[in-house]
Amino acid sequence: MNIKIYIFIIAFFTQSFLAFSQFTVNAGADAKLCPNGSVTIGGFPTATGGKAPYTYSWSPNWYLSSTTTANPTSTSPTWVEYTVTVTDDTGAVKTDKVIVDMSYQYVTNAGNDTSICENSFAIIGNSLNVAMPGISYSWSPSTSLNNANAPRPTASPGSTSTTYTLTINATGCPPKTDIVNVSVIPIPQVDAGPDVTIYEGENVTLQGSGATYYYWSPLNSLTYPQTANPDAEPVLSTTYTVTGTDPTYKCYNSDTVRVTVIKSDELEIYNTITPNGDANNDVWYIGNIAKYPLSVVELYNRYGKLVYRTSPYLNDFGGTVSGQELPAATYFYEINLGDGSPKRTGTLTIVR
Repeated sequence: MNIKIYIFIIAFFTQSFLAFSQFTVNAGADAKLCPNGSVTIGGFPTATGGKAPYTYSWSPNWYLSSTTTANPTSTSPTWVEYTVTVTDDTGAVKTDKVIVDMSYQYVTNAGNDTSICENSFAIIGNSLNVAMPGISYSWSPSTSLNNANAPRPTASPGSTSTTYTLTINATGCPPKTDIVNVSVIPIPQVDAGPDVTIYEGENVTLQGSGATYYYWSPLNSLTYPQTANPDAEPVLSTTYTVTGTDPTYKCYNSDTVRVTVIKSDELEIYNTITPNGDANNDVWYIGNIAKYPLSVVELYNRYGKLVYRTSPYLNDFGGTVSGQELPAATYFYEINLGDGSPKRTGTLTIVR
């Protein structure tokens, strides 16, 4: 045999043997995926040695451009471990693994829009925003922030609604931006109205304003305490506090009004009731009647017939006698205080 041919044959089989014995698979280096980005996996090359051609199979198939190429691209928005299985032309099989993880930019953002009361504050930024190597934060505008480079700064925009822009830089990724709106709700300008003076037994309508919803206290001498204009019937001089809120119930303010009560034994007799169940003038109110425990109160219709009598009167007549409603009309009252003083007379109108 020709010596050159012999050497060639020996070299060919030696090379083939060495190549087969060195069959290796490389799935590539672990990678970080940027938001809205992609990454190529697999080695360069993915398979060496053995006997070409090679057959590739990647699993799982999540977010891969192909499962049968040497170097597919992944767009996975979450952590995933890929396995590549390579079969060479002799049927030999090799595997390797690579991890594709999302950049921390994926979970960072400016947070949810929020609203705060005037001159209050809000913490902005996603709760997952944290300081760590390779990632930085930059907020603008910075003037109303306690730290424009903090993952979650405190925003104090005063009385001006503000949109904040967050720029997140992460190693190996382009900057990511997001915005958050901080809406400022004006504090209601609550006014309890002017101080007033009344005689004992009288009531007065308080003049609240400036809010959407109201709550007055103390409650024990008030009617309709959750309205702007409750009726106050204090026995003693009292300071009332009204708390008012905006339409969202989120922001509130308060004010006070003083009702000074002058001592008096005179009756304050109101002459109209509207017993419709709305808690407004539903009963006949006689101021100071409680000071006369021997009092007798009588009502007569226009024909002079007695339709109602009670002793003592407890400010509880609502136009109903023995379960029967008296017709809407004007009635005549006679009040005997039981102290020897002249009887009080007048009219009471029932409006239905």
